[in-house]
Amino acid sequence: MRKLILFLLLIILYNMGCDKNTQQQNIVMIQEIQRLIENKRFESARIAAIDTLDPNIKTLYYKADDKLGHASHLDVRCNERIEEILYDLVKEIPAKNVKTNRDVYSKLVGLYPENDLYRKKFIYYDRRMRGKKQ
Repeated sequence: MRKLILFLLLIILYNMGCDKNTQQQNIVMIQEIQRLIENKRFESARIAAIDTLDPNIKTLYYKADDKLGHASHLDVRCNERIEEILYDLVKEIPAKNVKTNRDVYSKLVGLYPENDLYRKKFIYYDRRMRGKKQ
């Protein structure tokens, strides 16, 4: 984790400009990437760091990434937007709507199976739903 943070910060520092406006923008970007890492949104942090690269370097990065078979940055951003919409939606759903909560958390687990919160919430609502049916 420390290596990832250091790598992302080095990319940003490498691309820092000399003028104060650019430096302020880079500080904001660093803080945003740190927040993403703290929230365990590593792919988002990686993409944000990549977006700070020179356009030519970024193009080469995407070509190499494509050959490795990783999800494209557009796919990742699409999934993140879906996650954001679903998570905002599920926060508004009353807990008594067990099936709806279970279904939304099921979709979130499908997008990010490594996310403990989504898995725990899905299991919780799934058990409650099965308990009601019995």
